[in-house]
Amino acid sequence: MKTSLSGYFATGLSLLAASSLFAQEPTTAPAGEIPQTRARSAGVLSIYFENDYFGGTDRHYTNGAKISYLSGDLATWGQEGWRRSFVEMLPFVNREGAQKNFGLAIGQNIYTPQDTDAFIPDPTDRPYAGWTYIELSFVSKTEKVMDTLSFQIGMVGPHSYADTTQRHVHEWINSDRPNGWEYQLEDEVGVNIIYERNWRLYARAFNRVLGADFIPHLGASLGNVQTYANVGGTVRLGFNLPSDFGVKLIRPGGTVAAPIDDADPRVSPNRDFSFFVFGSVDGRAVARDIFLDGNTWEDSPSVDHEPLVADLNYGLGLIVGKWQFTFAQSYRTREFENQKEEFNEFGSVSLSRAF
Repeated sequence: MKTSLSGYFATGLSLLAASSLFAQEPTTAPAGEIPQTRARSAGVLSIYFENDYFGGTDRHYTNGAKISYLSGDLATWGQEGWRRSFVEMLPFVNREGAQKNFGLAIGQNIYTPQDTDAFIPDPTDRPYAGWTYIELSFVSKTEKVMDTLSFQIGMVGPHSYADTTQRHVHEWINSDRPNGWEYQLEDEVGVNIIYERNWRLYARAFNRVLGADFIPHLGASLGNVQTYANVGGTVRLGFNLPSDFGVKLIRPGGTVAAPIDDADPRVSPNRDFSFFVFGSVDGRAVARDIFLDGNTWEDSPSVDHEPLVADLNYGLGLIVGKWQFTFAQSYRTREFENQKEEFNEFGSVSLSRAF
């Protein structure tokens, strides 16, 4: 499959535009009249796993793992004293009357060059790198808008222990040992501040069962690990669509998809099943990517990053009771100038439970 960057953007825009074909009557009463008691009290625990094994390769963004929890509605953030003063000073996430959720996550991403058999990596290929981090998120959402402000802090380099993870996994699956980790990026504490807004602009259904929705997003990340601006959106089509802000992959600002109201099958007293398919696109204007540009303050392997990168994803989701499973196949366009392939392919699996 050979597709240009403009082709990816065009495909993504076509997916987003397709939602206009489904303009029908609303699924239920107007959003303000839908009960929210169950949704407000529901926390969600999610486990994510991403790997290029699903694309039949072992290169570039080769593995990601993340476990995250998003609380139920905290109203006034559930804090007192200086802690309450701190969160009330945060921008974007203090809309009056909105549900407020606190998120905590831990994750690890692994990046390798194309040739992992070489003991001395090709200097024109992306370097070995790992990123192990914790993420704190503050989420404010209404029926139509969700704002997320996230703070990531972690370690790039040997003390991310990405090399240990990959070597053990390769031993378990009887795969070749990656040989070039001695040339990975140096240790560096990483900090990212991420903001993203999602809009649930469109949600319609046929006969209160088969429905479609459209969820665009806009955001930015600032930090010594990743600095970029991004824009994109998701289109879903299926039965008993969950009332949330769409499927999230492992990326900064990609918080857990938690119910907005009691029409969501995970908390609804009337239905507990959903099946849907989705397509999404995310485009980024990249100013810095430590996994390509190298360490900030020390000499390290590096390559020149591409200024524009796009992800195109498609997949399916299934909800049974309080459980949700999703699978997505993802295509990422070239991330650095000497990258031989036009895209990198990986799969993303998530499993979550509402409480």
